[in-house]
Amino acid sequence: MKIDPATERITDTIRVGDGPSTLVAAGDSLWVSDEFDATLRRIDPQAGRVVHTVHLGSSPRGMAAAGSGVWVAARPFPSASHRGGTLTVVDTFLPDLDPALGYPVDGAHNTAYDGLTAFRRSGGAAGLTLVPDLAIRLPRPADGGTTYTFTLRRGIRYSNGKLLRASDFRRGIQRQLSFGATPGYYEVIRGGSACRQHPRRCDLSAGILTDDAAGTVTFRLVQADPDFLYKLALLLAVPAPPGTPSHIIDRAPFLPGTGPYMISQVRPNKFMTLVRNPYFRQWSYAAQPAGYPSVIRYEQVKDQSAQVSAVIAGRGDLADLESPDLRSLPVQYPARVHFGLKLGTEYAFLNTRLPPFTNLKARQAVNYAIDRARILQFFHYASGQATAACQMLPPDFPGHQGYCPYTTGAGDGAWHGPDLEEAQRLVTESGTTKVPVTVWISDDPPTYKAAGSYLVGLLNDLGYRARLHAVPWDQYHDAIYNPRLNIQVGIWGWGADFPAPSTFFDPMLSCQSADEPGTQNMARFCHPQVDALASQALAAQATDPGAARRLWAQAGRIVTDQAPYVPIDNKTLAGFVSSRLGNYQMSPEYGLLVDQMWVR
Repeated sequence: MKIDPATERITDTIRVGDGPSTLVAAGDSLWVSDEFDATLRRIDPQAGRVVHTVHLGSSPRGMAAAGSGVWVAARPFPSASHRGGTLTVVDTFLPDLDPALGYPVDGAHNTAYDGLTAFRRSGGAAGLTLVPDLAIRLPRPADGGTTYTFTLRRGIRYSNGKLLRASDFRRGIQRQLSFGATPGYYEVIRGGSACRQHPRRCDLSAGILTDDAAGTVTFRLVQADPDFLYKLALLLAVPAPPGTPSHIIDRAPFLPGTGPYMISQVRPNKFMTLVRNPYFRQWSYAAQPAGYPSVIRYEQVKDQSAQVSAVIAGRGDLADLESPDLRSLPVQYPARVHFGLKLGTEYAFLNTRLPPFTNLKARQAVNYAIDRARILQFFHYASGQATAACQMLPPDFPGHQGYCPYTTGAGDGAWHGPDLEEAQRLVTESGTTKVPVTVWISDDPPTYKAAGSYLVGLLNDLGYRARLHAVPWDQYHDAIYNPRLNIQVGIWGWGADFPAPSTFFDPMLSCQSADEPGTQNMARFCHPQVDALASQALAAQATDPGAARRLWAQAGRIVTDQAPYVPIDNKTLAGFVSSRLGNYQMSPEYGLLVDQMWVR
């Protein structure tokens, strides 16, 4: 794109290949490398067009001018010879059959369904990049950030052979708002709130304008939402073709998708099988590359130790490690355990509306006193899987800045150890000793009950009258979301839905979320200055990203100082693979990219 620096407007656009990554001037030409379709393109700046294309056969990753020519560094694509075979995933639960329930996104959904936008299908930090998927390009918002217009790619078909149409997106999002598992991300669309309140009369015709002939989808929002393109990439907003039922799909025929795989067979509580979508063609390597296995099979194995045994024995190829009792695996199988980015935070919440935690000093005292390293020992994470935390934004998250006032030792933004002396001083000054405190915890897994017992002992040492209330997991889950119970203290966790700080601030740290039913803001935290800074940061994201990062960091420091939560650790997911599995990849947003792995 050519931009006029005086007006900051795009004056010319030259179409190149898929994934343009490097632009170099050499002689009288411009060279562009296309990472995803393995090409170089030479542009004549005078003519304003591509005049020559070089097919490299491998992905260009760097380029430098040398006289009138260029040198290129390239990495080969995985060989097509890896295609085929059956990849078996062993997991505690089978994926949901209906993508409307797919929150958070799992491996089956991201291989079978697409949205207008996507996060790049890659492991590591590259997987946080937003790319167009079923849309040709990412649109620029209009009307003060309240209108987004997408143009669809032509000729894309569902797994049942029907052509994708623009109107399918309104139908899909109406299903999502009527009964889907989404944290209110699409209620900003005109008519979205009414759909939530009256799902049987859900009508988004005023908020989603579609033109099947032109292949356009226009969203009209009630207010600007700079994170809207991220939210569309969550695969909750997948299209639904005509004839899709307006209820949850829990048996065949399954909702047709546009991805490289489709659900072919399911036996509840036993297995799910995905096979290749015969109508799929690769339109974007970044958004939805063709897969390697011929068949992807999910088998339900409740016990994590049994999952690991299956992978070791070769009966399974991949297990998502969630149990904290597997810390020896990286030592036994160092080449077969893989970690992703640390984008989640585990924490203890302190209810700011109930004594003693209505008092700031009482909350700060717990933050000073807690021994995060000891709780990590209770959780039994593998080496490198989790690190001690001192703030809610995790370390691998965009915009994170180290800040930890609740520690002994160096003031370098990291946690080094508890400060019991400072904690005791604050409790005494708060005048809150002898207040009864009940710590809720799940008794499954037992390691969390041990962590809860530690919190009770710590609170008693600080001078409170604390007791433990351990309940089964399902009861604990329901209790912490029940505002009538008004729990004082508990342990929970939150992971990033998309790479913007609002994914933590909106559901957990805003005044609006403090009073919402079923809120993630279990501390019932409300601080008008934090809300104001978050609003300013969100508004600045599109025009001044640097200012937005500074504002988010300022808001995060206030939250840390106000201490409504006690961040314990930042952890990552871990995958354990069989000896025959290759090309392991874990997306920071979509989880295990099972279709991009292969079996030998």
